[in-house]
Amino acid sequence: MADFDADVIVVGSGSLGGLAAQQIAQAGHSVIVLEAGPDIPDWKVTENWRNSPRKNNFNDPFGDVPYAPNSFTPGYVDPHLTGGLEVFPGTLRVLGGTSRHWTAATWRLLPEDMAMHSTYGIAEDWPISYDDLEPFYTQAEYEIGVNGQKGFDESGLGKGETYPPRSKPYPLPPEAKPYATQRLQHQVASMGFRVDIAPSSRLSQPYDNRPACIGNNICNWNCPIGAKHSGYHVVQKIRDLGVEIRTQAIVDKIETGDKGKITALSYINPEGDRTRLTAKMFVIAAHGYETPKLLLMNDLANSSDMVGRRLMIHPTIDMTWLSPEPYWTGRGQNIHGAIMQRRALPDRDKVPSTRYDLLNAPPEEGIAQGLLKDGTLGPELDAKIRDHSARVFTAEALTEDLPDPANRIEVNSSWKDAVGLPGIKLTYKLSDYTKANLPRLMEDYARFLQATGGTRVSAPEKFICQQHVMGTTVMGSKAEEAVCDADLRCFDHENLFLVTTGVMPTAGGVNPTLTGMALAIRAGQTIAKEL
Repeated sequence: MADFDADVIVVGSGSLGGLAAQQIAQAGHSVIVLEAGPDIPDWKVTENWRNSPRKNNFNDPFGDVPYAPNSFTPGYVDPHLTGGLEVFPGTLRVLGGTSRHWTAATWRLLPEDMAMHSTYGIAEDWPISYDDLEPFYTQAEYEIGVNGQKGFDESGLGKGETYPPRSKPYPLPPEAKPYATQRLQHQVASMGFRVDIAPSSRLSQPYDNRPACIGNNICNWNCPIGAKHSGYHVVQKIRDLGVEIRTQAIVDKIETGDKGKITALSYINPEGDRTRLTAKMFVIAAHGYETPKLLLMNDLANSSDMVGRRLMIHPTIDMTWLSPEPYWTGRGQNIHGAIMQRRALPDRDKVPSTRYDLLNAPPEEGIAQGLLKDGTLGPELDAKIRDHSARVFTAEALTEDLPDPANRIEVNSSWKDAVGLPGIKLTYKLSDYTKANLPRLMEDYARFLQATGGTRVSAPEKFICQQHVMGTTVMGSKAEEAVCDADLRCFDHENLFLVTTGVMPTAGGVNPTLTGMALAIRAGQTIAKEL
């Protein structure tokens, strides 16, 4: 009989957990992946989305599973938001993880994003550098199929060269710009703004047995043809490598032995039956919410008191306007273009990094809701929906926030799910640093209106947030200040690794997913070498 059930057990089947498992399995080691949620195939998700009246609920097509609640489950996340923030970020518990419903934006951090203290005198530096992570960024891009511009300066500063430095070009050429993005690019150029193609893992040509994007335009919910990378694609690959995947496996208990070493974990199924598993090494890859929650439930990895703290979520302000001419948004890709010129300005010690996303999602539902709220009915409603749908445009400013230990995830024992496990309490206060961005945002939005001749529909006043969760299991160089080290190994438990964007010490001003994938590949290779 084997001494262990597997060499490695991975908790969480999203893109990050899957990529870590892939590296370990490719090296010939046995892996079990545990997923709390069910296995819902892509075709079913697409049909559910088509039939759902709740199009703005990204989780709705995956169902509200009582034994694996998500951020839209009433009461599961108890938000305590102050300072002007109104929406909290989301999570999804399903085979393939939260990247089943992402826009596929695949930005790299800049070297200075990982060295904020050295560069700007604020926050802190990462325990690894951009140069350390660059080979794994490249591996992640080639694994999931990223398209992008040749010679692209992602800083927005017009360096005239590829930045940050790359060891290899993007694996795929850029996507063609949708008409709406082309037209807006022409208009805002008169104000000195440049619209760049946002790198993404929507395929611009067939790649790795996936078809090229044909513009279905439901990227946020689920790509119906698989052109957009999803954690579900990684699941299929690791199955082929012999990784054992168990769904409806709700991990709640983790056992320790001598010197804090993890000896076993156990999970329950929806019926309450318990299974105990042993392994040489353990990986928790259960999202920036669920990973700290599981650690806190078991009083693990928290000698620094940093588990769940330093939450960052990219506060965002958007503005919607009606143009005198048609844009016809909702054709092509959800998000294609971005304005990067506010990403890495010299005054970043006082004003946060910002990126403007140019949204191209289907606009009809939001337009109809606004008109109904104003009392528009009957034939006038139909006519205005048609007219406004042709002329509407929305831009959003994704804003950097800094790590604050008071912003945190905690266990909410006063709420229980269907199997008796607790919910999550989320505390977040919008910082003065983030608010310092408002004058610049208002000026830029005014210039967008002037350039387009638009009529404002919604004022840029309220901060919402992206589906980004960072900082909650922070990496660092000192055990008294962080949860895990540069290899994502817990300081308190030598055989426990945390594979989540929650390890990121700073947020930067771009989506964290590609960075999380690069870190996951790096951690997976580290584990494989040590086995």
